[in-house]
Amino acid sequence: MNSSDAKNAQAGRTAVTVLNVNDDPATLYLLSLTLKQGGYQVLEATGGREALRLAQGQPDLVLLDVHMPDIDGYEVCRRLRADEATHDLLIAHLSSVSVKREDRVRGLAQGADAYWTRPLAEDELLANIEAMLRLQTRARDAVRARDRFLSIAAHELKTPLTVLRLNLERAVEMVVNDADAGGAMGKRLTPAVRHLTRLQTLVDNLLDVSRLSTQGMALQVDTVDFSQLVREQVERFQAPARSANVALTAELPDAPVLLFGDARMLEQAVGHLLSNAVKYGEDRPAKARLSMHEGHAVLAVEDQGVGIAPEDQARIFRRFERVPAPGRFEGLGLGLYLAQEIAAAHDGTLSVKSAPGQGACFELRLPLHRTQRY
Repeated sequence: MNSSDAKNAQAGRTAVTVLNVNDDPATLYLLSLTLKQGGYQVLEATGGREALRLAQGQPDLVLLDVHMPDIDGYEVCRRLRADEATHDLLIAHLSSVSVKREDRVRGLAQGADAYWTRPLAEDELLANIEAMLRLQTRARDAVRARDRFLSIAAHELKTPLTVLRLNLERAVEMVVNDADAGGAMGKRLTPAVRHLTRLQTLVDNLLDVSRLSTQGMALQVDTVDFSQLVREQVERFQAPARSANVALTAELPDAPVLLFGDARMLEQAVGHLLSNAVKYGEDRPAKARLSMHEGHAVLAVEDQGVGIAPEDQARIFRRFERVPAPGRFEGLGLGLYLAQEIAAAHDGTLSVKSAPGQGACFELRLPLHRTQRY
């Protein structure tokens, strides 16, 4: 690399932040000095708790010592991987040369992307970091390419699906109203409309995910009666619930429950939760309960289906993730992700309580309209 290339590379690193975590002041200083001379921005932490706090600022790389007095590096790594906000951070353990093989295996098994041992020459340390960042860039480029593909594919599918569905719905009306044709053709066309509607929902979900990735979520806010909205969504899901042999009921306040939000987005979030309850209901009752608590509307959607193991409960809110039940349930694994994003856009939360074989309860909490908070 000539001097010009080296200067350009170093200039590019100034936008890269490394969180340097080490409880030994001398080692911390020397590593930070090397990183700064290499052109990186550096944050410093002398312990595990401080590292967890600083990691919330989304550094590009965490250079993580293993042996620390408060929380060791293995546990810090595990917590970072378990936290949705820091799950995708690059993490490299850096420990002494006397580290055992089983310690390296443990560190990598708990989520570290690399395990390096000291002493490590300055140029070797910087080269390792550069290699990790290149791999991360390639991964991000692949995700962007996938999102572009999903957006194009969804747009290409949406228009013909809409035209086909509208024509099928019109055909159903004509056949059902035609005494000579009887109900035979109607029975054939109705499932076709149902499957087309489901396919269009999948396409809409792909479009929503694509928009989130590229544009974020733009809300059209107004005063919304959330109780009425939930009631209408429960009614809308009665037909699919009957088809799945799930008795879907609602327990709603008589008085309006007012929110300030985007009605279409909220309908979508509630719809995803009800769809989930019907899909995983296992031929057993499901219920939507709406209440008000501490300035929030609280919607609990309960089913008595397969349940969710504790280790899967954070993962199911990520894109393209589903409850592990191979071959049993359809879908792209986008509904809960979109519902959580919609909740967050309304300053709310979405959580789950569940255990295998004991069903699941998804709780959507949204701030009440200021007129109903007190």
